[in-house]
Parts: sequence; C-alpha cells; structure tokens
Amino acid sequence: MRFPSRSRGMTLLETMVAAALATIILAAATALLLAGGRVVHNTEHVADSHDHARLAGETLLSAVRQAGAGMPEGLWVVSGGTPQRINPVFGGDGAGSGVLAATTSGNLPGTDGSDDLWLVVPDRNYLGRDCAPGAAMSVVKNGTGPIEVNCVGTPSGAPPSNPMLVASNMKSGALLTQASVTSNPPTATVNYLESSVPGFSNAPHKGGFQRTDMVYPVRLLHFFIGTNPVNGRKALMRAEGKPGGDVAGRPFVDMGDPVVVQDFVEDLQVAFGVDATNTGDPAQYDFQNGFKPEYTPGLRSVRVSVVATGRSPRRDTRNQAVLSEDLPLTVENHTPAVAPADGYFRSLFSRRAELPNLASASL
Repeated sequence: MRFPSRSRGMTLLETMVAAALATIILAAATALLLAGGRVVHNTEHVADSHDHARLAGETLLSAVRQAGAGMPEGLWVVSGGTPQRINPVFGGDGAGSGVLAATTSGNLPGTDGSDDLWLVVPDRNYLGRDCAPGAAMSVVKNGTGPIEVNCVGTPSGAPPSNPMLVASNMKSGALLTQASVTSNPPTATVNYLESSVPGFSNAPHKGGFQRTDMVYPVRLLHFFIGTNPVNGRKALMRAEGKPGGDVAGRPFVDMGDPVVVQDFVEDLQVAFGVDATNTGDPAQYDFQNGFKPEYTPGLRSVRVSVVATGRSPRRDTRNQAVLSEDLPLTVENHTPAVAPADGYFRSLFSRRAELPNLASASL
C-alpha cells in the first residue's frame, strides 16, 4: 500500500542559517573585491609615479644634451649695457643665495628647496640647409655691428615673437636679441639690439665676428618647479627667457607665462660636474649644487634628479591613506621639512648626462 508523499518547506531555523551563510559569503566576497580594487589602485598609483618621474627627467636630459651648441668657451651677452661672458648652462640651488639662488615662475625666489635650470638651446635644424627654418647662416664679412650673411632673402618660416640668434665661431657665441634679417642681394643683413654696443661680438679679442662664423636661432629655457593652476599640484614647468636681470642677479628672466612640462613633479635637483683641471676623466669631476652664470671653464656634466608622485594617495586595507612610508624624499642636498605622511608614493628619476656641446674636442 502506497502512502501519498508530503511536500515540506524550510523551517524558520533553516532559513535563518541559510541567510546567515549567504551574508557571510557576500561579506567575504565584497571585502575581497574591495581589497583587490585597492591593490589595483595602489599599483596604478606607483606606475603613474614612475611614469611622471621618468617623463620629466627624460625631457630635461634631452634639453641638456642640446644646450650650448657652438658655445664651449661661453656665450657673450649684454647685461646692463655691458658685454659679459656667461655659461650657456647654469642654475640655482634651492639652498643657495645671491646668483646661486633658485627662482620659480616669474623669477620669484624659490621657497621649497627645489633647484632651477637655465639652458641656451639652438634650433634642432641649425646645421640644415641655408635659409631653411632654423638653419644657420654663414657670416661673409668680418667686423662688429650688423652682420652680413650668405642668406639671400629672408629665412623661411614664421619668425618667433622675440627672435634670438647666436653668432658662433664654434668656440664662443654672442647672443643677438630682437634680431631681424633684411635681404640685400647677393647677401642679407642681420640687425639686432646689441649691435649698438661698442665692440660686442663672439670674439672681442679678434676684433669682432669673422667670416665663416655661423648665425642660428636659439631659445633660452628656464626649468623649475611650480604650481599648476588647473589642479593646484606641483609640476615641472618651463618658461621661455630673454636677457634681463632677475631677482638673483642673473642675466636672464622669464619672457611670459610658463607651460607645464609634466604634472605631479614635486622636486627638481641639479648637480653640475666640473672638470677643473681638464683631466678628461668623468670620475674626477667635481659635482656642485648650483652653478653661477659667469663663465667658468670645465663644465662637462649635469646630473638631473626629479621626484614625482601619482595622481591620488594610496590606500591601505582599511581604505585610509598609507601613513607609514609615503614621505618626501631626500635628494642631493635637499632634505624636505618633516611633515606627516600623505599617502603619495614618491618615485625618483636620477640620471647624469655629459655635455657634448661644451667639450671642444667633440665639435
């Protein structure tokens, strides 16, 4: 005899146990997902930090390697109406004073310990075809004042807002500002502001510019750490410069508003390697913090160090800023002030670049 089966539901106790188990499993899964998300966030933050430091450092090194072409024995400029010979590479120290002090945007004194760097950089095409954009022109007549060159007509391409040229004999150069080229077939004439200064040239001891000297466009570049007004964070900045006395007594000043080279860079440190005894041995270079603009023979190397962070703080397993290890870094002679950890991982990019344009043997 068969008895009919009875359908039976879950008891209240069974339902409560199942709900409790489901809650525990969901909580564990949620915690695992959150922890995984924080790991991904922190990994991305560290990668961002590395990228920001590397991109900033490589940009600086690229400019450093181009600086000073045709000026291994210095650059003649007019400062305060008087010619003086300066280094085409120089910079201030965040801990320095006077001409060794660093400046920031608008040539204001630096206050956070970061350095700054000034470079005289020729156009990349200065060894190109005559009269092409950025190419050099050859001097065809000795003397001072306006320079007669072999460029028939005017150089092609749009002129810069504040055109600057260097007239170089591949040993020393002379900075020509507010320059213009006037056609005077079969040659052309380079007119410039400093032409009214008696005896001004790239070789005063020779009586002026000489035939076969080269005249080519240059830029004065000022690198420093400033605040990006868009996000309020520190960044590596670059300003175009022009001759003029800054607050530190140096011969160049910013010409306009700076541009952001790389965001999230909080420190720039520069050390200058000088071969004072002309040994030619990089191991014997004397590295110093800050380098005066007044011409000093023997500058052979620059060590650039930048410290960068990611976009946002790292988080620990409790979703709080990591406070134990994310602190500002000590680099070169700059030890940041003691402050609470802020959760920003710091990446350091430090490279040393030789200055091939300042070694006469390589020209």
